[in-house]
Amino acid sequence: MKMPSFRRLAQILIILLILLGSGGLKSHRSSLPSPLAGATCSTPWSLPQARLKDHSLFAYQNYFYLVSIKIALPAQDERGEYTFAYARTKDFCTWENLGTVLTFGAAGAADEAYIWAPYVIQEGNLFFMFYTGVNQHISQSIMLATSTNPADPKSWTKQGVVFRPNHEGMVYPGPESWSDARDPMVLRYNNRYFLYYTGQDKTGGIVGVALAETLSGPWRDLGAVLQLPPSLIPESPFVVAKDDFFYLYYNAAGAAANRLAGPQWQWSPSPFGPWQAPTKETLGWGHDFFFTGKAWLASYIIGNGEALGVKQIDWDQTQFPPHPLLGQQGFLPLVWNAR
Repeated sequence: MKMPSFRRLAQILIILLILLGSGGLKSHRSSLPSPLAGATCSTPWSLPQARLKDHSLFAYQNYFYLVSIKIALPAQDERGEYTFAYARTKDFCTWENLGTVLTFGAAGAADEAYIWAPYVIQEGNLFFMFYTGVNQHISQSIMLATSTNPADPKSWTKQGVVFRPNHEGMVYPGPESWSDARDPMVLRYNNRYFLYYTGQDKTGGIVGVALAETLSGPWRDLGAVLQLPPSLIPESPFVVAKDDFFYLYYNAAGAAANRLAGPQWQWSPSPFGPWQAPTKETLGWGHDFFFTGKAWLASYIIGNGEALGVKQIDWDQTQFPPHPLLGQQGFLPLVWNAR
């Protein structure tokens, strides 16, 4: 494993001291909805004549929700990623399709061509949906929509662009040409917010992170926390924080023959790395996660987007730190942590 530079280690140490000075690395989550009976099913969600891709799993009242890129088939172009589909379930046995929740924007908007990779996080009574907006030049921006009633798909209101990368060494030409800044995920830790995204540095594909005091920003771009070899681009990053360890999931996009490509995860004692050697994930790709208060759930893309699955994570306590087990076990009953 390539050792981080002295400058990088100093940056990590300073940030950790800031976090620890505010009370240590302790997770903060909003109160969960009323209790939900244990579920015994793991029926995937699918739509007729459509593919589902990058997505987000969250909860509201007595339901779990999935919001996902929807590609209607046959696609009108090579991407076809114009809308987000929406569904919910109480028991993971049956899914209620709720239709379209967001669409691409008007001409001239930062999301005028496509919308990608939603991620939903709750703060009090307000739900924040971060997503990637793409214009006609494939210039990408992190954008935001909000809702106080996510049960109503029409309640989501776009708030515009909230982040574009600007750290030293970033390759981001701007709105007139292809510019990578996509797949947002936000970790709430110690009353701060960490916006993870994927992009490009001069050295190649990265997972970057930006820091803010509120979900509305402003976001301060801290740069890369993970760098991949030049032949690979990380996509769909997600950081699971458990017992003061951090597990970074991502899909290393590249040639199928590349042994380093595919879904994998790495762990670190810090939300900024350095990350230990990657472990291949055997179940699905494009993973998203949700903590119920008792257990971690993982959602994932099946095949080429034929469906989205949800399973509960088990943890291998014989490893240090405990290793997440997703592909090795089946669905377990869920129990809400009522508060």
